[in-house]
Amino acid sequence: MNKKIALFVFLLILFGILLIFNNSIGKKTPNTILPTGIPVQKNTAINPSYKNGVFIPTYSPEKGSGVDLEAPVVANSMKEIQKLYPFLPYEETIKTSASQEATIVISDKTSQTNQWTLQVDIFGLNYHLVKGDPEYITMKNSFINAVSFLNKWIEEKGADPKKIMIIFGDQEYIQNKSQEWLE
Repeated sequence: MNKKIALFVFLLILFGILLIFNNSIGKKTPNTILPTGIPVQKNTAINPSYKNGVFIPTYSPEKGSGVDLEAPVVANSMKEIQKLYPFLPYEETIKTSASQEATIVISDKTSQTNQWTLQVDIFGLNYHLVKGDPEYITMKNSFINAVSFLNKWIEEKGADPKKIMIIFGDQEYIQNKSQEWLE
């Protein structure tokens, strides 16, 4: 009986050690906020993406690795976003060509993540759909309609949407699906 108890205790301790070891390996490196304000993973070699395959320019590691605020794409984005500040916050619910309701929300200046990207939320769409799903094309077209509406609004306010680095949503899966739908 003592051998069974000893074996049970040994296995329990071994299991605990494996669990602790597994958790310590599986932890992600926390984000580091650089002086320029953009979170960058310590263990990543690529720059943040605001559009599929287009990365936000950053300084070299010797200069701090933060966003290069002097890069033309970043400077132009900041300039165009500043034109929108008097009109923010913005919220508009539209009916897309697929009769889908979508609500476009842009927070005010103080709620934006940074000064070089414009965070836009489009609510009312299902971003969890996969390409084979029957509703996928409807959601994709509804998203594209909402983006067209947004671009028209931006132009009406005197800014150029082509020069603005827009990040759709605050969740990675929404950002990824948005990039997929805009390809």
